[in-house]
Amino acid sequence: MSTFPHPGNLAILSDQLAGSIGGAESVLFAAMDMYPDADLYTTVLRDGFLPDKYKGRKFNTTFIQDLPWGTDKYKAYLPLMPIAVEYLNLQQYDTLFSSHHSMIKGVIPRPDAYHVCYCHSPARYIWDMFWTYSDLNEFGPLKRLAVAAMSSSLRTWDVTSSNRVDRYLANSSFTAQRIKKYYNRDSEILYPPVETTKFNNEGEDDYYLIAGRMVAYKGFELAIDTFNENGKQLVVIGNGPEYNKLKAKAKPNIKMLGRVDEATLKKHMNQCKGFIFPGKEDFGIVMAEAQSAGKPVIALAAGGALDIVDRGLTGVLAPEYTLESFKAAIVEAEAIQWNAHHIAQSAKQFDIENFKSQLKNYIETPAYL
Repeated sequence: MSTFPHPGNLAILSDQLAGSIGGAESVLFAAMDMYPDADLYTTVLRDGFLPDKYKGRKFNTTFIQDLPWGTDKYKAYLPLMPIAVEYLNLQQYDTLFSSHHSMIKGVIPRPDAYHVCYCHSPARYIWDMFWTYSDLNEFGPLKRLAVAAMSSSLRTWDVTSSNRVDRYLANSSFTAQRIKKYYNRDSEILYPPVETTKFNNEGEDDYYLIAGRMVAYKGFELAIDTFNENGKQLVVIGNGPEYNKLKAKAKPNIKMLGRVDEATLKKHMNQCKGFIFPGKEDFGIVMAEAQSAGKPVIALAAGGALDIVDRGLTGVLAPEYTLESFKAAIVEAEAIQWNAHHIAQSAKQFDIENFKSQLKNYIETPAYL
């Protein structure tokens, strides 16, 4: 049994900080705010990635940082990631906290150290979404076979290294189920931090909103097909690989705004009549943000939406990922007199201060003491 005080000498770890800022980074930044003296580690860090608030914080990186195009083409070095994270020397730390969605939970702690892993998802591209990612990247037969062989090896390592974690925190019931399925480990659910004061209800204009990165699995095409048929007004915010294809098929009742500044996003969120979310996400922070603006969410009955949407009170759940199912869900939503105040209050359960309070308890109270 460990006898040192917790968190003691603390290290905060994150997977690569080189793409876009999302849910994983919001957890990382919250932990950095809570423990400003903790040492920080990541696999690779792209110049200019960190918000200005954190520019003075030093991150220790893996050797992949120094390889050719390591920060831009880090995905090409995926086969080296297990070696890279295991090569990090963390033996001086009493407590490790990792924000994990790829490989970082596989670091090697001291035998008596305490490792808390906030798992956003077991790496989706080597587990149940391997085929989806292969299709999105348009892999040919030979490349698909090579990636499958690499993924098989990574899955073995992923399961083995999962036993180095003392306590798993999951961002949703859906993720907790995946942790149990692939790692055979129990986890405790801690919803990710949401800025519930960022949005505020400003009434209701006659349009629905969908926002996010336009990739195939997020369901933007289904949303556009639905509104092409029902003729209702839809505003689409975001960019991505699917943008041009979706813009070409959108009818005049659908406005494609592309990437916008925060003020424009807030305005449209605060004034929409409802938020559309057809994708299946591990959590889906934007749904909680929409609810913080008092807006009902029309979402697929899957993934994180099952934890966020209370049917008939804070939104509507479409039972199937089909055009008819979403058309019916919108009809159902329009028959309900929504209580914007109740919806906004429901979102408070996801507030960032609640997250910090619970995370502090998990980090500073080892599960095995």
